Amino acid sequence: MKKLNLFLCVAALLTGMVACGPITYSSPQNLVLKSVDEYAFIEPVADILYYDQRNRPVYDADLSDEAADLVESIITSQRYPFSDPIYMDYYGDGRSARKWIQNLGDVSTSRLDRVRVPNDILDAIDRSGHRYGVVIYTSGYIRSREAIRYEERQEAIGDAISAVIDALASKKNKDDDKKKSSSSSSTYHSSANKTPYDSNLYCVVIDSESDEIVHYIHPVPFLEKDPLNGSDVETMITRLLKDFY
Repeated sequence: MKKLNLFLCVAALLTGMVACGPITYSSPQNLVLKSVDEYAFIEPVADILYYDQRNRPVYDADLSDEAADLVESIITSQRYPFSDPIYMDYYGDGRSARKWIQNLGDVSTSRLDRVRVPNDILDAIDRSGHRYGVVIYTSGYIRSREAIRYEERQEAIGDAISAVIDALASKKNKDDDKKKSSSSSSTYHSSANKTPYDSNLYCVVIDSESDEIVHYIHPVPFLEKDPLNGSDVETMITRLLKDFY
């Protein structure tokens, strides 16, 4: 299960990071979000990676739950047209719903009209007395100080090796070799490997009568936003849900 969560979270992060603009989808129903008095608010899901002392990503269930709780807390404290949270028992009977939500970060908008909504989510919306429900998913990572220091050490080692190679190339007066070695060493290490955190948020609106996704919203990735920082998360949520009020 941890390997699956890690894969899904990495896929979601990569999908968000390569996006160059907001990703949105509206079904032919063309629902005006402001026109609905209240939506059933399905318990949020989060997947957070933690980069360890050797800068390796590890899925962290505790941080993921903390991030989901923070999203829920901020939303319920604001005046969004959402019901009280509907809890889904994601680690019990609601496992299939959680897996479906995790896949939202890696879905193509061109296929959303063919995505089948799980029955347990549809049933939860129906039982709440609402027609429309909202699902929010967040993915992100937190890089430890040790991970950043490790990457800096690796970069310093790479720079030192590059300097030696360049000196040898210069001594032999091989300009082509010198350019090649300089180019390869300068691109080997990426500054993204030292970014302390990153976050992405996704919102899906579900019509329980037609059993379909009627809206999908994923704004521009929020690079260097901490998924566990209340101010950062509130800023992201405001942007994500701006069309609901």
